[in-house]
Amino acid sequence: MKPEELRRSEYAYNKGKLLLVILIMFAIAAGAVFLGFLLPKDKDPHLVWFFPLLGAGFFGLLPLLMMPKLFSKGPGLVVSTAGVRLPNFPDQIVRWSAIVSFERFQSKGSDSIVIHLDPAAAKTLTRRGLAARLPEWFVGSRLRVGVLLHFLQGRPDSVFNEFAEVATEAFEAEWHTLQEAGSIAEQDVDEVPGPAFDGARYPVLTYALLAVLIAVYACELAFGVEASRAGSPNIRTLLVLGGTFRRSITENAEWWRLFTAPFMHGGIIHLTSNCCCLWIAGVLFERLIGWRWFAAIFFASALGGSLTSVWINDVHAVGVGASGGIVGLFAAVIAGSIRFRSTPIASPLQMGSIQILVPSLLPFLSAAKDGQTIDYAGHFGGALTGAALSLLLLALWPRERPTPRFGAAAIVFSAAFVVIAASSLWPISNARQSYLNDPMTNYFGGRYQQAATGFALIASQDPRTAPYYRLWRFIAETRGGDPNALADLRTAAGAIDQAAWPHPIYRLFLREVTPGELTAKAADSNQICESIFYIGEWYLLAGAKDEARSRFQAALASCPKTFIEYHGADGELAKLDAK
Repeated sequence: MKPEELRRSEYAYNKGKLLLVILIMFAIAAGAVFLGFLLPKDKDPHLVWFFPLLGAGFFGLLPLLMMPKLFSKGPGLVVSTAGVRLPNFPDQIVRWSAIVSFERFQSKGSDSIVIHLDPAAAKTLTRRGLAARLPEWFVGSRLRVGVLLHFLQGRPDSVFNEFAEVATEAFEAEWHTLQEAGSIAEQDVDEVPGPAFDGARYPVLTYALLAVLIAVYACELAFGVEASRAGSPNIRTLLVLGGTFRRSITENAEWWRLFTAPFMHGGIIHLTSNCCCLWIAGVLFERLIGWRWFAAIFFASALGGSLTSVWINDVHAVGVGASGGIVGLFAAVIAGSIRFRSTPIASPLQMGSIQILVPSLLPFLSAAKDGQTIDYAGHFGGALTGAALSLLLLALWPRERPTPRFGAAAIVFSAAFVVIAASSLWPISNARQSYLNDPMTNYFGGRYQQAATGFALIASQDPRTAPYYRLWRFIAETRGGDPNALADLRTAAGAIDQAAWPHPIYRLFLREVTPGELTAKAADSNQICESIFYIGEWYLLAGAKDEARSRFQAALASCPKTFIEYHGADGELAKLDAK
């Protein structure tokens, strides 16, 4: 003990808690590297490894900064009459005269003392080890130093009471000394303003976004092109109503899907989890940076997530969900907490964000449910966009302002995103109507009467293919229980050349030839594949599903992909497998 430290209390590190946090961080970093080996091997290796290495670097650096505390033989905090020795600046006494003020902040999972230092005294403090080589914006300002009480041994209340008691005695002694000397002066502290976190303010935009997401999901169920299952829209519904699909975007120039997909969800669990996470993000972040930049970061992250999803995922994948925007918000929260790194809100911001962000980025910490696939590519794209935009925001955030600048630019971007998404309702409506009017769609959707009407309409417009579409009308009418099905088939059979193909197929359904006789009448490979398919339909109408299945499989293997029979076999097999 030094002579001036007449009263001294030491508090050692809680090595168990430190070790647990360090191991968790290292496990996350290792998991990020492991993720690189799970990503598709047919993609650009630089792209595949960029996101995992980015996560590994971040979560690997944090435990390295904590390692000195774990192996330190000295105390984590020393409180004495001369001043305090802080974890950030080991072996240095911060005298009470250098402390402008202090306060305690408690929240769920966090308990800390925040000490405000005199700028002149703060400049004399030096860090040790890795922290000395990192920029100050990453390791924290010298002007505001946080002491995490839950990482020290002993009851946090006792540690704080001891600190406050000695500090009060020191401040009173200094006050009396200055009064006697007549030299009391105000001290100017050049600090970043504290966070404008007003508990009376509500995250209005967050609630608005929640309402929009719920309303869009209700529309998915109400206007779906196929029947929903257990309250979840069919994959075809998600595609028609605006989900991302690479071929539609690249070949049909439907780039508006990048803006509509973030508002859609694939199931009630998907919607519920995203709404809960969005609400948490709004409570954490919207009241700190304001609704303008909160909206801009959400929409920019959603767009980044959509682009990354389309770029990396399988070409046949249909993507929906606000996850990219939400993950981007949590990444932005972590980046934004750098501004408030020495304030009490920093730790809750970081811990709350990490608890949600990490499982969304690492497959082995979260899993898909109900047959859904988690879009990790979209999550990474959203997280990267949100973090990058938040760091840019910090660079353009004046120290004297409680909220960021360029709010008008943020509004313009968000408004453009919403306008593009809203204007896409026109092509979505046209695509939906076109899909519903397609007789094949109606047939495999179980709407046999509409399908029969559609097949008859096509037959009247194209004489070349009319015989085949009249066959499909008969099949649809029979499946729908129309009593006129057989009479319509006889009328159609009488209108075509009885010596030419496909009249023998008509005779099969009219019970005039057997399946074997029909196959014998086929003259080439195309007619053979057609005969196989319609024999399958003949068996299916008779209730012989196993026989029908084998014929459909044979037709799928032998018919050209441009033939209606190929698509018919594919659809019938899908229905049989679903049953």
